[in-house]
Amino acid sequence: MNPDHRIPVAIVGAGPIGLTLANLLSTYGVPVVLLEKNSTTVQQPRAISIDDESLRTLQVAGLADEMLKLCALDYGSVYLDTRRRPFAKVSPSTAEFGYPRRTAFSQPQLEALLREGLDRFGTVDARFGHEVTHLQQNESGAVLQVRAANGAQYTLHAHYVAACDGGRSPLRHMLDIGMSGHTYEKKWLIIDLEGTRDNFRETRVYCDPRRPGINLPGPGRTRRFEFMLLDGETDEQVTDEAFVRRLLRDHGPDENARIVRKQVYTFHALMARQWRKGRAFLLGDAAHLTPPFAGQGLNSGLRDAANLAWKLAGVVQGRLHAKALDSYQQERPEHAWQLIEMAITLGRIMMPDTMSKAHLIQSGFRALRLVPPLNDYITQMRYKPKPRFSKGFFVADGAAPRDTLVGRMLTQPLVETQDRQTRKLDEVLANGFALLAFADDPQKAFDGLPAMQFEERLGINRVCITSRFYNPFEGPQGIVAVRDQTGAFEERYPGARDYWLLVRPDRYVMARIPRQAANTTVDALRQLLSSPAAPRSEPAPGTTLEVATYKETP
Repeated sequence: MNPDHRIPVAIVGAGPIGLTLANLLSTYGVPVVLLEKNSTTVQQPRAISIDDESLRTLQVAGLADEMLKLCALDYGSVYLDTRRRPFAKVSPSTAEFGYPRRTAFSQPQLEALLREGLDRFGTVDARFGHEVTHLQQNESGAVLQVRAANGAQYTLHAHYVAACDGGRSPLRHMLDIGMSGHTYEKKWLIIDLEGTRDNFRETRVYCDPRRPGINLPGPGRTRRFEFMLLDGETDEQVTDEAFVRRLLRDHGPDENARIVRKQVYTFHALMARQWRKGRAFLLGDAAHLTPPFAGQGLNSGLRDAANLAWKLAGVVQGRLHAKALDSYQQERPEHAWQLIEMAITLGRIMMPDTMSKAHLIQSGFRALRLVPPLNDYITQMRYKPKPRFSKGFFVADGAAPRDTLVGRMLTQPLVETQDRQTRKLDEVLANGFALLAFADDPQKAFDGLPAMQFEERLGINRVCITSRFYNPFEGPQGIVAVRDQTGAFEERYPGARDYWLLVRPDRYVMARIPRQAANTTVDALRQLLSSPAAPRSEPAPGTTLEVATYKETP
């Protein structure tokens, strides 16, 4: 392949993160080659919990509605003491981002959906059974050596490479990027079942030092158990079917259920020291390994894909300067580590190492019930770190970290369109940048806004949200008007009449533009979004980028 015809993005690894990145890039119109060493998507259960932020990412990719059909929606957790009595409950009832906070799913079904989703586009070359054996980079791109299943070898040239190849990530090793953190001393046994007879739809958490464990419901009468191995127990011993059946008998009615998988795992709390090296980016487990106690491993990886996809698209299409890609390293690690720390904390609650510690922790949680604000903090899952960035590709508004709107994910309320249809807000924002005004008169919603020379280049979609008490009459050409159907938007942003919000394609607020002093913020945006003036190694705007074809040798 001629190096002058590099593919825009090569994605290595077709797990849920690589497949999601491929769907997002395709949604944004970027050609992709997807390389996966295995012959198919995963066939056994692995990740089983997806959150509201991740479902919102699938919404951008146009797959959320299909995904919801495969899920067990909106479930919580019950924490049980040493006598299996409830001492704490997590049952979030809010849907700030448009979806339930916790939902159960099957990874094989998710991967199949994502794989089929690629068929909607003519810009994806998905190559299963193709393994990257070597990676070399220079100032103008990356060169990948690839071996096909039949042994044939070939070279692939790409502008950028996304390593989505798992916790053992061969590409991370090729890039010589180390990880820091720790590995849990204790191993865990994972048991996946089909045909459960237990119809309790909440997760049970057994906080018992004699055998910590988790009992998680799934969709379609599936269920997962996770049990910590005790001192002296071997992998062979705990995976023996008789041993597994005894554990199941002691924890519900599923002793005779069909066992789909039984496997011993070692849990990690690790993060890569770099998430970008040259033109290569680490995503998902290649960048961070999260203990499973908070169900955030896959979700953190999907956040990586959502963050990087639009930036790559903007750069390869000539709408953003290549410096925008630096913000991936600035933005993602902080939040990912916060979620790892949350998982570690939950693990301490689940795995007290003595009975006295267990009783002390459990008594403390029972005491919290007497203080409604603290009890809500637990039950509504407010301990989960909010999706926010302290630095990155946005214009700070000068507010305190607790008060700023910038660098935070935008809420997603229900809105009513002019034809009286109820929609989620993102369906109106479309897939690019959006400029939001909250005003009762769409005709005047953007009056006083300074000219933004970058607006056309970025394809910014202007949207006026009226309060729940005003119908969304048609505004000027190019402006979409909708009604805040339940008042949720105004409740979340009570001062919204005084500013405009510029929202990024990943639904994070990029700037709050005050109506009374707009020029300063618009000038800062102009500098941040300065014309790409791309180096020769970047594709020029409007350039057609070819995708290398590969044919199996007969």
